[in-house]
Amino acid sequence: MAVSKVGVALLAGCFVLSCSFTRAEQDNCRTNDECRVAFGVGSICGDNGFCQPSIEQPRCATTEPENLLSGATSDRAIIGTLIDGSLMTHVARGNAVRLAVIDANNAGGFDREFGLVICDISANFEGDGMSRSEAAVAMALHLENVVGALAIVGPPGSEEAESVFEATTDVVLVTPSATSPALTQLEPVPASDDAPGRLWRTAPTDEEQAQQIVSDLMTRSVTDVYIMAQNGAYGDGLLTLLGEQLSEVPSVRFETSGQLSSAVGVVAESTASEVIFISSDTSDTVDFLTAASADSRLNTRRFFLTDAAANQDLLTGLAALPMTERDELISRIRGTRPANDARLARDFASRYRIEFGQNDIDALTFTAHSYDAGWLALYGIVWSELQEGGIARDGVRRGLRQVSSGTPIDVGELSWPTVLSEFAAGNSIDVSGASGALNYDPAAEERSEGGGSFGVWLISGDGARICVAGDTDCL
Repeated sequence: MAVSKVGVALLAGCFVLSCSFTRAEQDNCRTNDECRVAFGVGSICGDNGFCQPSIEQPRCATTEPENLLSGATSDRAIIGTLIDGSLMTHVARGNAVRLAVIDANNAGGFDREFGLVICDISANFEGDGMSRSEAAVAMALHLENVVGALAIVGPPGSEEAESVFEATTDVVLVTPSATSPALTQLEPVPASDDAPGRLWRTAPTDEEQAQQIVSDLMTRSVTDVYIMAQNGAYGDGLLTLLGEQLSEVPSVRFETSGQLSSAVGVVAESTASEVIFISSDTSDTVDFLTAASADSRLNTRRFFLTDAAANQDLLTGLAALPMTERDELISRIRGTRPANDARLARDFASRYRIEFGQNDIDALTFTAHSYDAGWLALYGIVWSELQEGGIARDGVRRGLRQVSSGTPIDVGELSWPTVLSEFAAGNSIDVSGASGALNYDPAAEERSEGGGSFGVWLISGDGARICVAGDTDCL
């Protein structure tokens, strides 16, 4: 059989790269999909119209399994995730998605195995000069167009989620931690099986967080508050929601570090007894609290933080303060965060410890939501394959509409055979996750919580743990 010059070049390149082809030879191409089918995940359609190995993306070098991008795994169904690798909390979220992929592959029973590509969106990664927001968009496009990911778990923040949604075309986004209600408006409502949405989230929206904040303030008879909020979808959304429930509450906004410093001064000049601080970046919260601890005008004020701050990275940042100063400061801090399903969250934490060795999952906020998001992405893929004759992104979107009614299941490896059998029969399932019941309203495709989705947290006396308010053992 004659082999074209391009075919020879591809084969020679494969010897150099130690890869193997599992499909019929594809000399020319029009799309990256054609090359991935022919030669594996690591192949793209070049400008010359022929398949070639893709250029390595150092931000996306972590995969499950490790050989995922070698070119020998074209049959795997791929998902991606976006994390800030400089933050311990985000690394744990990536591990949680990885755990879902590992457990699904271990369970077996599906025609294809799954793969995961973890992309680091931290600012200035290896000196590339990209901001976190820029990296989120760039890596999402890489996952969509080069890797061919069917779904992306992420982005982590509301503003990043909005930017990535607008930049991408059809990849499914399942964000575990973007909570702004504004994201609901990015897609037409009502959604339907004919027109399913592609932006989903396992986190409840900030409508319920705002209700919990106001409820906690009222329970403690706190009426004189000042709100300090980051510009952007997250800060804008929560500030608007709180403004609807708290009458005539003053606020100050910030975006840069210089503006944050100036805003601290504005708050210090006020007479408010409690400051609500809203930012999607933990580093902003650490900077704010550090500045507040050094300002004598704020040494009797209390500080109310939100879900984005309830994590190990906050505790690590505060540990840099002198111990006496830190201990006094943390006694004046409280906040809100999503509540988890007690039993399933405990089971998830146990499984996570076995795989990754982390003891205090409670301090790694949205980790349970990331685990659930990973499973939802896999469920959508399975539905598409079993009910639509092949895996496609619009089929994944329809599959996500099948998780809120039918046979009750808990996420995890043990329920995987039930998921496969029910989907093969065309039946939906009613999923409970480590983050709670994953009940989605079919019109808005948002979690239907009905209250109780957020709780209050405090910091333990030794500054080492995030505790549920009222947990005397932890505190």
